[in-house]
Amino acid sequence: MSAMPHDFAPDDPPARHARETVDLAERVAALLSGYHELSKRSAGFEESQDTSMASNVRSLGRARKVSVSMPEELTAAVQRRVGRGEFSHYVTDAVARQLELDLLAELSDLLEAEHGPVPEDVLAEARAAWPDAQ
Repeated sequence: MSAMPHDFAPDDPPARHARETVDLAERVAALLSGYHELSKRSAGFEESQDTSMASNVRSLGRARKVSVSMPEELTAAVQRRVGRGEFSHYVTDAVARQLELDLLAELSDLLEAEHGPVPEDVLAEARAAWPDAQ
């Protein structure tokens, strides 16, 4: 059976690039799912209201204590906002959000490399549809 011109062997750069894009998209989707579940939980939802939420949060992995150095003013501001008992959850939420942004930027870069930049007319249409977006 001969390969068609658009069929790539598994080790060809375009096929590898496509696999990387799919893998990254799957990582972003999983991260978004876990992040949204954490957001619901931090917004005051109780685990007993939604049993699927507990399993999604657990899918992010077991907790591990780490040491992080932060400016005193920042830690004091977080403690005033959420209290000492919720400090770790607040920081976890912030790190998950940053990771989400990093993965989305990585995906955007891969898609731009593969398909080129978004045409200006499409960007103008999106800006018109969502004028309040930044």
